Amino acid sequence: MQLHREKDRFDSIGVTVTLVGMGTPKQAEAFRKNHAPSFTIICDPRKILYKAYGLLQAGITGIVSPKTIIRGLGALGRGHLPGLPSGDIFQLSGIFIIDKNMVVRYVRYAVNISDNPSIYEIIREASAI
Repeated sequence: MQLHREKDRFDSIGVTVTLVGMGTPKQAEAFRKNHAPSFTIICDPRKILYKAYGLLQAGITGIVSPKTIIRGLGALGRGHLPGLPSGDIFQLSGIFIIDKNMVVRYVRYAVNISDNPSIYEIIREASAI
């Protein structure tokens, strides 16, 4: 996970990364151990945070489209093998940068399953706070 490889950069700008997933605590711990050992993961199987922050649901084209297929093949080519899906496969992700006063300062809602900002965009936005 590229996010984990940039932990020192996040630390240097005073950012704490917290991941939210729909899995069980056991699934979250396995993910954390294998992909994000230095990050906290919140388990939200009922999608309370997803709903509170207004994260979108994908339609079928948000999951299967030329763009998502091309990006998926690119990830496979870089050695990223997909695991079995868990939770709501139509639930899209988002990035939120929340300042020390708990004010949301940056939001990026995914529009399909392959819509993820670059790590450098996240660092740039967090550095501006």
